[in-house]
This record gives sequence, C-alpha cells and structure tokens, in this order.
Amino acid sequence: MRKRRYFRKGDTLIYLFFILFFGVGWRFIGSAKNDVGSSAEIYVNNELKYVYKLTEEEQNYFVPTDIGGVDVKIKDKQIRVTSSNSPLKLNVKRGWIGSPGEVIIGVPDRLIIKVVGKSSQVVDDEEIDFIVR
Repeated sequence: MRKRRYFRKGDTLIYLFFILFFGVGWRFIGSAKNDVGSSAEIYVNNELKYVYKLTEEEQNYFVPTDIGGVDVKIKDKQIRVTSSNSPLKLNVKRGWIGSPGEVIIGVPDRLIIKVVGKSSQVVDDEEIDFIVR
C-alpha cells in the first residue's frame, strides 16, 4: 500500500511566503495607527471656524452651532465632544479621536471635527504649495 503525502517540500516555500507577506503587511498597518494628529479642524455649517492644536494638557472650548453649541475637550493629544444639544448626542458618544483622518460628525449641530496630521500644516516655517487628497 502506498503512503499518501499531503505536505510536499514546495509547500513549505509557499507557506513561508504567505507568512512573510502578511507579517510585513500587519507591521505596516500597525505602524500607521500609531500616527498622532497635530491639530483638529472644526467646521460649522461647512465652514472652517477653528483650528486647535492637540496638546497633552487639558483644554476646554465652547463651539457655537445652530442649535446652541457643543463643548469640546482636548487632552493627551486627543479631542472629544463632552456635551451637545443634539437629541441623540451621537457626537458625544463618539468618544476620543486623535489619529489623522478620524472625524466626529454632529448632524443636527452641522458640526465636523477632523484630526489632521503634520502634512496639512506649515512644516519648519515653510509654506506647503498644495495638498492632494
């Protein structure tokens, strides 16, 4: 009776390739999440109204909106909405954001808070010509 072989020598190379490929990919994904935003842009009625630097120390701001306004807190290089007059308070429930690209959206407030990285700011006192998004 002939013995069946389910695992061949060439299979080892294929498995090693996949382990390396996904390991390297996982490493890049993990390092992308470690990016820290440098500032937060606050849009009210689709207009940029405020830009706050994300700092370690705690800061509280009030942002007036059409239905009263929201309270915003900055701490540990993150930002969140602490109170709002919207009925469901979804922007309060969103919690802390701090990575570039993360947003808090308040629909009844017509409010958008977006964390941006260093690429959209002035770098080393030199103006950026343009930004492609």
